[in-house]
Amino acid sequence: MLTNAADLLINGNRETWPIRSKRFSTWLRHCHYKATGAAASAATIRSALDLLEVQAQFDGPERAVHVRLAEHAGYIYLDLADECWRAVEIGCDGWRVVGSPPVRFRRAAGMLPLPMPQPGGSIEELASFLNLSSPNDFVLVVAWLLATLRAGGPYPVLAISGEQGSAWSMASVSHH
Repeated sequence: MLTNAADLLINGNRETWPIRSKRFSTWLRHCHYKATGAAASAATIRSALDLLEVQAQFDGPERAVHVRLAEHAGYIYLDLADECWRAVEIGCDGWRVVGSPPVRFRRAAGMLPLPMPQPGGSIEELASFLNLSSPNDFVLVVAWLLATLRAGGPYPVLAISGEQGSAWSMASVSHH
């Protein structure tokens, strides 16, 4: 959870950035330049960041900020980390891609976008990529995958074992 963050409207998308991040500071410098035609001094930027941080902490609404996954009102939200800040809303009635989820996400350094989900697939298609000895093993893998979508733990651990040259190398090569 991030305590001091700002929601910004960038190219029509709501983005949530940490106030003390380099990206936010650069955005603030850019805004100053656009408004005045001059560069802001380091002291001016520091003062503005101090003010924004205090406003966020004491005057702004308190909201949880998540990385990649969040739960809200019976739904799970999966941040696609794309340029439009879309997320997948997952519930008991199915899933859909939403443009402005009711939860806030921040983007960790190096976080890459996920592919856009496609309708009409089946979890059974995953079985062909795994070298499992029984259908029961596939049920366990699917249960583990679903548990990874929980925004909070505890999380089950998936333990994979086998002799050298067995399923381990096949599983890591077959998904390419």
